[in-house]
Amino acid sequence: MKKMSASLIGALFLSSMVFSTNVFAAGIETKTAGDIGVTYRTHIQNEGWLQGWMVDGAMSGSEGKGLRLEAIEIELTGDVPDDLKIQYQTHIENEGWAQGWVTDGALAGSEGKGLRLEAVEIRLTGASASDYSVKYRTQIENEGWAQGWVADGALSGSEGKGLRLEAIEIMVVETPVKIAYDAYQDVLNQASEADYTVNSWTTYKKIVDANVVTKDDTANRITEATIAIKTAQESLVKKADLTVYHDVLNSVMEEQCTPESWAIYRTIVEANVVTAEDPQEKVDAATIAIIKAQKELVKYANMSAYNTAVTAISEDQVKSGWTEYKEVLDANHVTKLNTQDEVDAATAKIVAAQKNLVLYSNLGNFNKVIALYIEFGTDADNAPYSRESWDAYTTVCETYGTLNNGTWVYDVISKNSDQTAIDSATADIKKMTDVLVATADLKAFNAAKNIKITDGPYTTASFEAYTKNAQVISIADLEADLLKSYSQSVVDGYTQTLIAIQHELLIHAADLSAYNEALAKVKAVDYTEKTWATYQTIVDTNKVDGDSTQEAVNAATAKILSAQKNLTYSAAYVAANSRLDSYYFGVRKVGDNILTRANELISAAGFDKTRYKISFTRIDNGTAVINPVTGLITDAGATTASVSFTITPVDGSEAATTKNIDLFINK
Repeated sequence: MKKMSASLIGALFLSSMVFSTNVFAAGIETKTAGDIGVTYRTHIQNEGWLQGWMVDGAMSGSEGKGLRLEAIEIELTGDVPDDLKIQYQTHIENEGWAQGWVTDGALAGSEGKGLRLEAVEIRLTGASASDYSVKYRTQIENEGWAQGWVADGALSGSEGKGLRLEAIEIMVVETPVKIAYDAYQDVLNQASEADYTVNSWTTYKKIVDANVVTKDDTANRITEATIAIKTAQESLVKKADLTVYHDVLNSVMEEQCTPESWAIYRTIVEANVVTAEDPQEKVDAATIAIIKAQKELVKYANMSAYNTAVTAISEDQVKSGWTEYKEVLDANHVTKLNTQDEVDAATAKIVAAQKNLVLYSNLGNFNKVIALYIEFGTDADNAPYSRESWDAYTTVCETYGTLNNGTWVYDVISKNSDQTAIDSATADIKKMTDVLVATADLKAFNAAKNIKITDGPYTTASFEAYTKNAQVISIADLEADLLKSYSQSVVDGYTQTLIAIQHELLIHAADLSAYNEALAKVKAVDYTEKTWATYQTIVDTNKVDGDSTQEAVNAATAKILSAQKNLTYSAAYVAANSRLDSYYFGVRKVGDNILTRANELISAAGFDKTRYKISFTRIDNGTAVINPVTGLITDAGATTASVSFTITPVDGSEAATTKNIDLFINK
């Protein structure tokens, strides 16, 4: 921070003196209120208001003429706070102070009576008045300016002497407290935390906090606080400027350099990490170290020109010569690990080889002139152009190709055509695009007009009501050519009318997605005939469609899902999906029960075993002993057995038998 000059300190101490009315009278000056001024005029004997308005201490009236002041008007000027007013009253010959106080430009005194002003009192009012002082002095008959300056409602002139006022000077000045407080605020604003180190700011902030003042303090106290803060600012330490440091760091990127050289570079960077809290000398030294390290980086080759050359031409653009060109490409494959000279040499060879290619003709401009045709199609009702000009344009387009379901077929002009022929066709079509007559665009109108019941989808009744609406019919019957003759705003108005009626009349059909998903979850072939018949009855009694209410659809869906829980899978379905086979049956041992194991597998597959009876049939004639009723293994015998299981639904539906299962039994 720059040192505070002796003149500033002196000025602050001077401004901190407590100025009384007597001090003003002694002629000591204070700071003029630069943002607020005062203007005034006086009514002079024999001259009236002829002299006009005076400002900021200029004399109003006369000297040496012996002419009395008879009236005065005073106003504040400049950036005056809303609450700040100036009031004044005059002592009038024969009337005294009877007239009382007037405000802001009102007349104090008299006109046409020939009565002299003998004294005046002026004051400021309002909350902002404490920041300013109005000082004034008068020239008095026989006494001149001897009385000197007074301020803030004090009497200037005389009472009971019969002496006229002949001139007046008025000034508005800032109070010593305001001068001191403004200087305090200015000093505070000279330092910003963002500019200084944390430690120095912490110390500085303690001094600031110890010297908080307000306008309620004396000017002396405010000035003392200002000097303390100003002095403390001299000890603030500026943060280091990291601009160049960061620019240097950002000047190289890892992907530009080889891993080995980057690793060495990063070691140097990490050893030279600095922050704004470091001295500038340390930051500068770190920056220099990093710059030196960057000179040792091994950078990858610049592949921009090479990549541009390689991607410039694709096989579908080449009519002949691709095989030879591809050999050049393959022979000149390089990467960023190659040297820059190698990359540049490869690029040059590829570019040279491209000159030997025979390319198909360029269809770029041709595609541009047929783009409108592809966008809007053959129907002039869809295009925002007059029918006559659109038909002429599409006729020419169709001379050079075919539009098939929105896709252009290059059956006349194609990439195999001579470039001259393509350019000629392009020019022919371009002539027609240049004379297309623009009309209102019916795209949005047609979309609104051609709404379908499935677009919502909407209920049958509401869509029927919409299509039979008289206003909808009248708008839909408007011919496209007639609509195109209207302004766009008129067409948009029709469009918005249709949309508004749609919003008013159309009712979205119920959402059947969950209902349909529920129905699709189950198939008759997978369940017993008896439980399916019961389920189907519930489905039949809960049929809904898009015209049903959403509540009805939801209720039907819930009933169907509930009914599905009572479905019993057919025995054949269980046999096929319950993993009743040798692999999942596992190795058994004496004391195990094969019926128990079969039920476990059925449950594990997600079936309710309580809905089925399980029995088994011994297929082999082996020596293993399995109880034919209970399924208990009592002897391992030759350690193998072959069985099949029969699954019978408890509702009496058809039974099913599994494939033969080989059992392995440990002794």
